[in-house]
Amino acid sequence: MRQKIRKGILTFSALLFPLLFFFLSPYIIIASASVGILNGSSVVFGFLLLTSIVGSRLFCGWLCPGGAIQDFVSTSNDKRWNGKWKNAFKHIIWVVWFSFIVYLWVRHWPLKTDFFYMVGIDLPMVIMYFFVMTLIYVLSLVTGKRGMCHSLCWMAPFMVIGEKLADLLHIPRFRLKADSAACVSCGKCSKNCPMSLNVAEMVKAGNLNSTECISCLECVDGCPKKAISCGISR
Repeated sequence: MRQKIRKGILTFSALLFPLLFFFLSPYIIIASASVGILNGSSVVFGFLLLTSIVGSRLFCGWLCPGGAIQDFVSTSNDKRWNGKWKNAFKHIIWVVWFSFIVYLWVRHWPLKTDFFYMVGIDLPMVIMYFFVMTLIYVLSLVTGKRGMCHSLCWMAPFMVIGEKLADLLHIPRFRLKADSAACVSCGKCSKNCPMSLNVAEMVKAGNLNSTECISCLECVDGCPKKAISCGISR
């Protein structure tokens, strides 16, 4: 039941993407910063960082419209896409992208706030929306399960930073827990993981901490022996 609810929320989020796009766009925040404005994207990205300190990457697994699109595409290509360098690529891009935004903020200080800056439907915005949609769709089709989440997502690093801050400051946050003694090595957890994580191996090691985990709880709900649980903890 929980997974049906999660997938229903993701589907609804995908339907709202034409509206949410204005507040999740990697370009609009740059355009706003170039004229000294903190726009809706700035607020949303900051909110994602702060909430991830306690909520980890629940947004990615339960609310992200881009993730919903990728899950849909995975029915056509469910190839596993995960690896050290594949995952590192998004962080490299993020550092360059966010450094440029900070540079623009500093250059145009003091900043003004306009949450709805550039929110509106015109031809350039429609073209941009379809470009992003096409990018998500094609990249997922070529790479496999949540390929964009692993290699190109500009939002994930904010939440990874939030998780790291929580761990550094010993703040309890949402995380998975493993009972390795209960595991029967059926492999269902790894098979069901939309992020292509080797969950079974992590359970055996008794450590389910991974910055690539999106807290979708597929592994929790699919485990026949209840070897995986979740909750707020340090």
